[in-house]
Amino acid sequence: MPRPRARHASNGLESEQRVMSQVVTVSATTEGPAAEAVTEYREDGRCWRVAAGFGDLPRQAGVDWLHLETCPTARLMKRNSERDVWRVAAGGRLFFAKIYHPPRRWSARIKLRFRGITALREWTVGVYAARHGIAAVRPVAASWPAGGAAPGPAVLVTEAVPEAVPLDEHWLRIRHDRAAALDLVEAVARLIARAHQCGFRHNDMHPGNILVRPNGGKREIFFVDLQTVRVGRPVGFRAVVANLAQLNQWFRRHATRTQLRRFLRFYLAYRDRFAQAGPLAKNLAIPPSELIAELSREADRHAARLWAKRDRRAARDGRYFTRLRPASGWRGLALLCCKHPPPAATASLLTFTKADWAAWLRDPLRWVDPRRQQILKDSHTSTVALAELPAGPRPVKVIVKRPLARNPWKRLGQWLGRSRNMRSWRVAHMLLNRNLPVATPLAVVERYVAGLIRVDSISLTEYVPDAVDLEAFLTRDVAALDAATRRRVKDRLIEAVVGLVRDFHARGFVHRDFKAPNLLVAWRPPYEGRPSLTFIDMDGIRHVRRVRPAAEARALARLCASLLNCPACTATDRLRFLKRWMTAPGRTAKDWKLQWAAVARLVAAKLETKAHRRQWKLDHYGRE
Repeated sequence: MPRPRARHASNGLESEQRVMSQVVTVSATTEGPAAEAVTEYREDGRCWRVAAGFGDLPRQAGVDWLHLETCPTARLMKRNSERDVWRVAAGGRLFFAKIYHPPRRWSARIKLRFRGITALREWTVGVYAARHGIAAVRPVAASWPAGGAAPGPAVLVTEAVPEAVPLDEHWLRIRHDRAAALDLVEAVARLIARAHQCGFRHNDMHPGNILVRPNGGKREIFFVDLQTVRVGRPVGFRAVVANLAQLNQWFRRHATRTQLRRFLRFYLAYRDRFAQAGPLAKNLAIPPSELIAELSREADRHAARLWAKRDRRAARDGRYFTRLRPASGWRGLALLCCKHPPPAATASLLTFTKADWAAWLRDPLRWVDPRRQQILKDSHTSTVALAELPAGPRPVKVIVKRPLARNPWKRLGQWLGRSRNMRSWRVAHMLLNRNLPVATPLAVVERYVAGLIRVDSISLTEYVPDAVDLEAFLTRDVAALDAATRRRVKDRLIEAVVGLVRDFHARGFVHRDFKAPNLLVAWRPPYEGRPSLTFIDMDGIRHVRRVRPAAEARALARLCASLLNCPACTATDRLRFLKRWMTAPGRTAKDWKLQWAAVARLVAAKLETKAHRRQWKLDHYGRE
């Protein structure tokens, strides 16, 4: 029998292509206390690598690590085209098992050949983290097909971290506790600073890949999902900015500017403290203000790339959306599940199937049939109905819209261009991807003649419960309040609308019909907290490269013109809105008179255009 060969657990992937016919005992390295011996062997055409103390794990009774769906103690936690993640109880302990599927595409197979088996790369990163004192999940077993990158699934088993929760989930629990939030900010900054100074860069740095475990008065922080981590190279300034921008993508919506600045100051302080952590440590020598400015620019670039990727997803088959052909001549798109449902969501909280939508849309026009549905609007431009979708334990309400071409030119545009409903589907999901409130589109189908000429379309959109448009809310609800409460409610409403319009423009959207009836308000007495605002009617919204000040001024003018006849919206309210709008970082409201005059001119022009338009409709259609 050949003599076993010993090697360190921190070595690279040189054994991936080696065929092992005997048990190989691996000696512990002396470079760090966390490193330990591992055992490698081959069995049933597969190679196994097992950490010391876990030698019986691959042969646990009742656990088939390649077919965990047959294991009664296994629970599926996540599934996608690349891997399945299972939580498994075995031997009185809790583990997580990742089953990496064989790649289907040629590009993925080529990457596998050059990069090596993903499970082994993640094992190597875990060992690297332990040697350098970086808190990360501990790999305890790995299995891959004999022959290295040959077809077949690979398995990585890691120890579960008891009582640990993802960083985003934990942050939402404690962010309003000032002391706890500051302690968590410091702990995360310390973990990332040490990782960077030790040449450890997580290329998928979002809060779901960082775990938090409360430990008395402190919190322990761990890295997970290590397959995208790059180790063994210095993490320079550009890499630091790109890495922190990934983490900032989620926290820019759920943390204050003060908390983000404190995180950066803690990060820079801990980088200095870990300057001697190893030969890969680097000194940034950059003031916090410059790092903040560069991080803000990189965060915007990262967000734009991520949003563009999500925008394309809404027009493809996948986990969240599906293409439909429910009836002869009809085809379109439907939502399967919503990754980030709005706070007041009902229908978008459900999970649908392609078969469900095919059954519901087998006769699309029945959704606007007045004998079956409640018709909310029936005009020469559209039909709008309130219907019930037979989904979930009880039906959920949806808004059904069928646009109509009012003249030959509109009909020609409908035949050859993108339909209004399909444009609304695209724009609404772009808004959702950018965390802007909008009624979630559930499905859209279009009818074609000869497969080319588009002649009809139907859309189903989530109904927003307990909401009225902004004009009705002011006229009906706010006007009935006493003076003190009315002032408080209107001030909070002004702040909410100003913030929404700022975010809307900052994320590259303009609205040519930004009027009060197109903005829903859901806010119940006693009107505490912030009102919930929702955009409806996507026809006038488009995405541009940069929103110019003239477009912002036109939006304010349209909103103002739509509320001129509302008695609850006074000139004082409009002035408060304008001053609040003009007050922002780097801006002041001292020139409000000039802005007031400019908006007044735009409002007058809008009213004049509206009067001409009304008269034109009366002349041509006999109604508005």
